[in-house]
Amino acid sequence: MTRTPSAALARVEHHAPAVKLGQSKKVILDEALRRGEDLREALESKTLEYGRWLLEKVFGNDTTDALDDKSHNPIWQELLRRAGGPTLALSRRFLYIALRIAATDRRINAQAWRGLDAGRKEILLPLHDEKLLVAGARHVSDLNLSQSKTREYVSGVLAKTTKPQRARITKKVFVNRINGARTAFGGQDAAAYLRAIAQMDAKERATAVTELRALQEVVSKLLAAARRK
Repeated sequence: MTRTPSAALARVEHHAPAVKLGQSKKVILDEALRRGEDLREALESKTLEYGRWLLEKVFGNDTTDALDDKSHNPIWQELLRRAGGPTLALSRRFLYIALRIAATDRRINAQAWRGLDAGRKEILLPLHDEKLLVAGARHVSDLNLSQSKTREYVSGVLAKTTKPQRARITKKVFVNRINGARTAFGGQDAAAYLRAIAQMDAKERATAVTELRALQEVVSKLLAAARRK
């Protein structure tokens, strides 16, 4: 019996005009789509099955441990060690994805998440927080987002929710950076900087003066702090 491409394929967003094909080539295209969808379903089914097995047999259905990037589970550590090698050709990334989808499936009962295909679940995983995952699944499902659009959505959410980490400056790094700045402006290239200033027009000089004064203020604050006992 001839099968038509599934609704999942129909949801794909086409960013380029469709190629015009004759009837004979359309038949081949439809067959390629059908076979591709069969392959996707088989791969997804096996991936989910393996992930559920790992969660149950390796982690005893402990989703907290399974979702811990630094899990000390000995079997899991050995699987990761062997991943990509002669005894386990699967990549570490595949192992992580299969396990994390299984663990997240066990934690989240929302229909929006459970009804989503594994490909888009994988893309949503970096959101980590269960509320964000459910909200993301609903958004993706309601708008029938393609995988590329789902990635854009995840990037947008992470940009809004991820707090920028403050850089940790050690004493050695601080001294090295000060030394580097002094060497850059006062070393062999000092004359070149002076020549560059001489070649500036009035507007460029004004901009340079503004930036140099801002730099001077920063240096003054650092100098004052360094002088305190």
